[in-house]
Parts: sequence; C-alpha cells; structure tokens
Amino acid sequence: MIELTAANKGVSYERLPVRVSGVAVGYLESASGRGKHREHLFRYEPAISERLAVSLNMPVRAQPYTYEGIHPIFDMNMPEGHLRMALMNMFRKAVAGFDALQLLRVIGPYQLGRITLGQKRDKPMPGTSIQELLVHDGAQDLFDDLLETYAAYSGVSGVQPKVLVRADSGGDVTRLSHRGATHIVKAWQANQYPELATNEFFCLRAATYAGLDVAKHELSSGGKFLIVERFDVAEGGYLGFEDFCVLSGKVSDEKYDSSYEACARIINAYLPVERRARALQELFVSVALTTAIQNGDAHLKNFGLLYDHTGVDADIRLAPAFDLITTTAYLPKDHMALMLAGSKNWPKHKLLYNFGRISCGLGEAQVAQLLELVADGISKAAAELRQHMREADSFADIGTKMLSAWDKGTMRSLLDDKRRWVSLANV
Repeated sequence: MIELTAANKGVSYERLPVRVSGVAVGYLESASGRGKHREHLFRYEPAISERLAVSLNMPVRAQPYTYEGIHPIFDMNMPEGHLRMALMNMFRKAVAGFDALQLLRVIGPYQLGRITLGQKRDKPMPGTSIQELLVHDGAQDLFDDLLETYAAYSGVSGVQPKVLVRADSGGDVTRLSHRGATHIVKAWQANQYPELATNEFFCLRAATYAGLDVAKHELSSGGKFLIVERFDVAEGGYLGFEDFCVLSGKVSDEKYDSSYEACARIINAYLPVERRARALQELFVSVALTTAIQNGDAHLKNFGLLYDHTGVDADIRLAPAFDLITTTAYLPKDHMALMLAGSKNWPKHKLLYNFGRISCGLGEAQVAQLLELVADGISKAAAELRQHMREADSFADIGTKMLSAWDKGTMRSLLDDKRRWVSLANV
C-alpha cells in the first residue's frame, strides 16, 4: 500500500514531473479554473529527443500544451468505476480537495505504458501468485484483498473491477522497472454483471479463432477472475501505448463519440505505410466480430497502438484485441458503442461489407473470406462455450444468452441474403 508520508505530503500537488522510459521529459501542472474545467499545462524540458515525446500527437516543442481538464494522454489510464471509488476513499481523508491531478500523483508511477508521473518510486510492487489466483478464486473477499493491496499501483482505465498485479514467480518481466506490474486481474459484481469474466473469456476465444492477435489470458477455475498478461512489455522495458481516444484528441468521457470509420482513419494517419493494410484488415475483423457477438462496448478506448518510441523511424503497430464482451447478455437492447455508416444499430451485412471495402480498402473476395473466418471462429468458440455450460451450472443462464446473441449477430451482420436464407432453411 502507498501511504501519504510526511515526506511526500510536502511535495507540491500542483506540479507533477513526467518521465518517458525513465527519462524526465517535462512536467504537468495546474493552470487555471476549477473542477473538471480546470486547465492543465504540460511543458517539455529543454533538449528532449523527439523519440521521447509523451504522445504521438504531442511532439516535442518549446511551447507548452494547455488543455481544459487533463490532457488525453495523461487521462488515458485514469481509473474508473470500482477502482476509482476505492482510490478516492483511500486518499480523500488524507488530502483535502483530492482531485484528478492528485489522483495521477498516486497512480502515475504505476501506469500502463512507458509514461510515469509523479515522484519516482524505486520500491517494487508486492508480488502475488497468479497460479493461486487461478486455482483459489473462490475464497471470500479475495478480490477485495487484491484491491486493498494493489489499488494504488493500478494505473489502468475501465469501469469493470480490475487491478494491476505483479506475478511473484520471477522472470524478466518483473525486473523491467520499479512499477513491475505483469498482469491485469479482472473481476465482476454478481448483482450487476454475473459471470462477466467467463463471458469475456469466450469472446476472446472467438477472437483468437477469427485470427486476431489477442492479449494472453486465463480464466480462473471458478470463473471469478480473468487474468490478462500485459501486452505493453518488451525485452528492454515498457512499450508506448495510446488508445484511439487519445489519438482522436478526446478524453475518456468522450469514448463513445466517434465512428469505426474514424478508427480506420487513425490507422491511416499514424501507422507506417507497410503496416496499414494488415492493421486495416485486423480492424475490419474486430468490427465484424464486435457486431456478431454483440459487443456494445467496443469504444475508442478499446482500440490502441503500440510503439517503441516517437521518432520518425518509430515501429508503430495495432495493439492486440482486448476487452471483448457480449453486452446484450446483460442489456438486451444494447447497441454499438461507435457509429458505423452514421448509425449505432447493429449493422446488416451490406453495411459491414461497405465498411470493409471503402474504409478498410479490402477487396471483395477478401471481405467475404474474412467474414467467413469470423463466423467460423464464433462457431468454434460457441462449441467450447456449450461444453463449459455443461460443466458450470452457474454459467448456464449467461451462456444461453450469449449463444442467442451470437446466432442473431452472425445471421444479421456476417451472412449475405443468399447465405442467410440457406442458413434459415437448415434450421
């Protein structure tokens, strides 16, 4: 647990040092205003290399960057929901007027990606056994214990209950930096989204079968936790990661205010020419899968880019797929998170086809082949899901709703009129 000691209470809350890959590159400070409309300023230190920019859309320059609220790149990993509430409760009593900048000071040293904010902390995170979490997830209040231990180390966004943890099994990953987080542990609240971890697990299985690069993940034996390995870790340290919210110049509250066509434009704007075709193909598969499994939460923050640095020769690529859930299993009237062809309704085959052809630049035969690949991937994952339902009675209700959603989504979005009639005739 991070404590507000007498020493760090003396540090000014109005200015935060910012580091990229351990190098001090500038500082973030409060400017003017109050509350969420308070302006913040980021200024680079002199003579910073272009390879150490804090964001792909904030190149190194002498003039400061001023933003109403927290700049998107620093807002990106701000906790939401369960985790944010836990952190606010921990520190609000100790610090009067505990605000966003002060929250960044707490979680800033332990964020996802290569950026850290606040005072450098050399003390490593406490370790936990991933294998024990996978096997003993039924223990009462186990996630609450994890939250108490790791909340202040968890610079990760998202409403779903989750924390960053460090595996205690050793290995190169845990020695990369003082942050040391190796995995994200996701849980769920039974009164809101029962069996959410298992739901996401099988959606990720469908993505894997559909040919997408997927973050490594495991489901605990009782289905209480989904444990996801961090994908921003490289041999020499942490990679840069920016979600499409940041790359759109938006903060997390605006994550639903865009379109999948805009996601394609981001890929064309930021990826090197030689990587664009592959990335656009992956985007098309991701959107096709999203519509077929009825994932109504595929917003801007659930797409991102990875890179080694921000120089002209940066190696930039699309991040693996993550955060896939059949939301209509809980919200039957849910719709898409972003617009497609000007609508958030689940698209029919023709709209999805046009997206592939026009926005992603795919050939006619390629679109047909990829849609078939997605349908086949869903079919394979559905077979595993049915087997799991036979072995886990508690999942039967959500599993049944997922299968129904997948059938409906596949029929509406992946099959053209001819194949749909053939499929209906065989029912």
